Amino acid sequence: MTQLTHDRLSFGERYAILNLDWMTVLINAAKDTPEGQEFISNCSRWNDAVHQKSPRPLTIFSTLSFERGQPEVQDDTPFSRVIAPFGSFENNSPEVKIAPQFYTDESDIILHKTRWSATMGSNLEQILKAQRIDTVIISGMTLSGVVMSTIYRLFDLDYNIYVIGDNVLELPVEQTAVFSEVMLDTLLPKMSLKVISLKEALQALGKS
Repeated sequence: MTQLTHDRLSFGERYAILNLDWMTVLINAAKDTPEGQEFISNCSRWNDAVHQKSPRPLTIFSTLSFERGQPEVQDDTPFSRVIAPFGSFENNSPEVKIAPQFYTDESDIILHKTRWSATMGSNLEQILKAQRIDTVIISGMTLSGVVMSTIYRLFDLDYNIYVIGDNVLELPVEQTAVFSEVMLDTLLPKMSLKVISLKEALQALGKS
């Protein structure tokens, strides 16, 4: 059970790390901006700490990908129009792989999905249930799309959710501050969900 002890956060014993869409195509769209560089630095620091944790928590990376020709996507829909500028997201292409800035190994789960939410077109819900997870710690791109749609679904499934506020990014990146103010500072607290800093997340990881 997630708990606070002497004002120090712990994620408990049954928690999972969920890194949403740290994909090469999206990282490349942000990496040359100050906001993108800060995001990459923060997420790399977090990811390295998770990989050094023993025992390693369940660590999942999501990636948006489709079969050749995108048979999973209906033409001329809001979703198809949003993803079109970024490319085809073809399965196993370099663009949909986790960006090389982030370390992964054979113990990580690379989760392929077909919509914004990490629960759509994937076995995320099955994995979390099978591993008896009750708490999920989220970092990711994009805040208004991937991050929020995943949060809503996990919220409906009664998971404890922590969002690392330093580890989320909107696209275009210059919109991050405005969207963060609305979603992280207003919407998530209204849902009784917790937004924590990278520093707090690292401290909690050490106590979990």
